[in-house]
Parts: sequence; C-alpha cells; structure tokens
Amino acid sequence: MKMPNNITLYLLLLYVLTSLSAQAQLKQSLVFNDSTIRVTEINTNTLHSDFGPCVVGDTLYFTSYSDKIFGKTDAKLRANAFYDLYKSRIDDQGNTISKREIVKEFYTQYHDGPVAYCAKTGELFVTQSYNIDPPSFPESLRTKTIRLHIMIAVNNHGKWEKITDFPFSNPTYSVGHPAITENGDTLVFSSDMPGGYGQTDLYYSIRKEGKWQTPINLGPGINTPGKEEFSFITDKNLGGSYLLFASNGREGLGGLDLYFTKFPYKEGAHIEHFLAPINSKNDDFDLVVPTDAEFGYFTSNRPGTGADDIYKFNFKRIKKPAITELYVYSGKTRRPIPNVQVTICNNQTLQTDSLGKITKLPVPDSDCKILASSFGYRDIAKTITADKFLNRKEFRDTLWMDPIIRQKIILRNILYDFDKWDIRPRIGQRTRSADRLPEAKPGNKS
Repeated sequence: MKMPNNITLYLLLLYVLTSLSAQAQLKQSLVFNDSTIRVTEINTNTLHSDFGPCVVGDTLYFTSYSDKIFGKTDAKLRANAFYDLYKSRIDDQGNTISKREIVKEFYTQYHDGPVAYCAKTGELFVTQSYNIDPPSFPESLRTKTIRLHIMIAVNNHGKWEKITDFPFSNPTYSVGHPAITENGDTLVFSSDMPGGYGQTDLYYSIRKEGKWQTPINLGPGINTPGKEEFSFITDKNLGGSYLLFASNGREGLGGLDLYFTKFPYKEGAHIEHFLAPINSKNDDFDLVVPTDAEFGYFTSNRPGTGADDIYKFNFKRIKKPAITELYVYSGKTRRPIPNVQVTICNNQTLQTDSLGKITKLPVPDSDCKILASSFGYRDIAKTITADKFLNRKEFRDTLWMDPIIRQKIILRNILYDFDKWDIRPRIGQRTRSADRLPEAKPGNKS
C-alpha cells in the first residue's frame, strides 16, 4: 500500500511544481512576452562598481568610480571616493560601441548619478549628493552621512544645464534614484524620509500645471521594512506601463531582487517577481527598458568583471498592428452608417466618420467589448480579443447594425372612475371574484 501512496504523492508534487512553474513563466511574460531572456555583460564594465543604466537617445548613461582610482579595494573606495556619471554610445541592439567618458557637466566632488530621462520633455533627473555638513546646517543636524537630492537638467546645444531642483529634496534625508513616466507627469523616487514603512520607501509626485505635488508613499503593498529603491517605469507598449523596482524586504532569490507591478499602482495589486536569469542569488537591481526597444539593462553583483556590473538582455516585444480600422455598416442596406457612437472597453467613446469608419482604433491590453449605438438601429456589442492584434501589420473589423423596423404601437384606453385612483378593468377583462357578474347557466336565456 505504501508504493501507490508514494506514487500519488510524487505525481501530486510534480503537478504542483509544474503548475507553479507555468504560472511564474506566465507572470514574467506580462512584461517580456514570454521571451527567452539571454543576459550578457556590457563591455564598459570595470573592476569596480558600475550601475544605474539609463538610455538617452543613442547613449547609455551609468554611474561608476573614476578611472583614476583603479587599484584600490571597493571598501576603501566607499570610504573615500565618490561615484561619477559616465556615458557610452550604443547601437540599435543596445551594445556599447564607444569607450566610456565622464559627463563633465555633472562632475562634482561628491556622488553623481544614477539618472532618469524623459524624452518627451527633454529632462534629465540626476541624483546628486548634498555637500557634507554644510555650514548652514544646525550642528544637531550635521552628520557624516551623505544625503542625496534630485536635480533636473535639460540639454542646451549639446550641453546639460541645470534648470531646477526637485522641490521636495531635503538635506535632512535622502531623495534619489528617480524614475519618470513616459509623458513626464509623475516622478517615482526612493527616500528614507520620516514616516515610511522601512529603511527606504518608494514615493511618487505628480506634476500639475508645471508644479510638483506633495510626494505620496506608494504604501505597504510595495514598501516593506527593508529597502525599496532603483525604480523604473516602462512605456505603455509592453501591454501597459509597469513599475519595476528592487527590494530586499521580500522573499526572493537572495539580496536585492527585482519585482514589477502595473503602474499607476493600486493598493492590493499583485507584486510579481522576475524569474532567472534576471534575478539570481546575488543582488539584482536597477532594471530599465528603453522606449520601444527590444533590449534592456540591469545591474547585478553576480560573478562578473567587477563588484557591480551592468548586464544587457534581449526580448521580443508584442508587435501591434500599424493599421487599426473599424467599419460600421447597416445589415439591411449594406451601406456605412455615419455618426455611430462606439465605446471601446467601457473606456473611450469614438464616432464613425461619413464612411462609417473609425481609424486608429485603440489596441486593447486584454479582451474587451466594443459597443456600437446609433439612433434608428439596435445596439450591437462584440468582444475583441487582444491576441487578434498581435504580430499583425493591420487589423480591420466590421460591425453590422440592424435597423429598427417601424412597428404600429397600439395604446389602449386607460379608464378611471371619477375621483378614483385605480384603473377600471377593460371590457371583457376578468374581474375579481367578488365583483363578477352572474355566469350564464345552460338553459337560461339571456
């Protein structure tokens, strides 16, 4: 009897593991389309710490120790040296194709980087150190701890120029590791400001009419008693925008691990864990995916060239059709119907043109309904599936609406007794038993 039980237990365990593996693979596919991920080091890594990748046009920006101090141990560098911001040109596959060079505009005597870039606004958000123990600080606030703040710059004739500081930076705590949305309206950053949930938390600030609003903590669904930092917000062409971040306060593979969730984040939404080879038993952090690219970068201290190294990976994006058109026609006349109100996924309402057509139909992230409504026609709904759009150069569909045929409507008289509220029965209608007329019996003449 033991053998069958053991076999049953083995099969059950195998089924659970297979299910979990399939589920995990599905989770990661939300971002990288179930691609086979191949990880390689970039060739500008050094023997020391290199991290903070950020793509600006055809250039990779990253943070590293100065070329002039090689030969020292990382422990000595952390005690006496500071990070600088470097750059290197990349090709259309994300490979570095030039030697690294320092970004002179941001060179200070303290830390510079990492950075985030918004192509729409042209802004570069730069993490930098405050000066150590500025004389203006009250003595009670002076410390050897180096606090971070965020500075904002734009490129003017090939050179970066500072335009402002992020207004919620504060010399009594750190604000750094910026991430900016594609349209530049929301900044996510890491901070150890008072009132958080852990050592460092993720916060966000929304820009309204050019002014940054008071930062809001992303909450206990994301933040833990440990560290949450090195965030990034993807473009919308990955099946929606995702917030990527590193944390050491969750049960991962080891140290800092990389996670993702939909953005804007809603409390209670699932936080997903990236699979290997992105995560490892070492520290893995700072994952970025350039807009519309099929490659990305992250940082890890897994065995490589130096202490922290930058790694590149490739994946396949979901290709959305270049042409998306919807036609609405009459099922009786076979002619187009203009001015039809078409609601897409209960989210957006569009109107057909004079040819009964909607061009640039929004591509849904998941299966949803299209509802068409027009005077004189019966409403029609149709479910469209997201996979119909995948890997196609064009998508066209047609809705056929049936006209409402003219029908004669007979409205019968509605009779009331004088000064009464209840409706009188129609002639021939059966009345209540107490009010019935005597029924005619067989043989009676009436």
